[in-house]
Amino acid sequence: MSWIFLITLITLGLIAAAQKMGELIPASKQLTDFLKQSEGWVGLVSIFLGLYWLVRMLWYIKLIKYAFLTWFIAVLGALVMLALGLVFANAQLQEWTKSNEAVSGHLNKIHAMLEPKKEILGITALILALIYLGKMI
Repeated sequence: MSWIFLITLITLGLIAAAQKMGELIPASKQLTDFLKQSEGWVGLVSIFLGLYWLVRMLWYIKLIKYAFLTWFIAVLGALVMLALGLVFANAQLQEWTKSNEAVSGHLNKIHAMLEPKKEILGITALILALIYLGKMI
C-alpha cells in the first residue's frame, strides 16, 4: 500500500507543478499534459486516499517512538495529498454540492485559500515522495 501512497504523491506533484516541471525537465511536458486532462478525477481519488492515509497514520501514532521521521513524512504527505485533492476536484465537488449552499461556501473558501499555493504544494508532494521513497529503500 505504500506504493500507492508514493505514486499518488508523485502524480499530484506532477500535475500541480506542471509549469515548473516543464521548465526544469522539458521531456516531462507530454506526461504532465496527459495527467492534467483528468485532474478532477485524480483529485477525487486523492481526497479519499489522503483521508485514508491520515486516519491510518493517526491510528498508528504509537510509531512515533520508533520511526518519528517516517511517521511525520507520511502524515505531512497525507495532508498535502488531501489539500491538492481538494484543489483539483473543486469542479466536481461544486457540481455535486450545488444544492447545499453551506457546503458549497466552505468548499469555495478552502479552494480560494489553497489555489494560490498549488505549485508549492506540488513541489512539496514531489519532495515528500522522494524522501518517502528513500525511507522505503
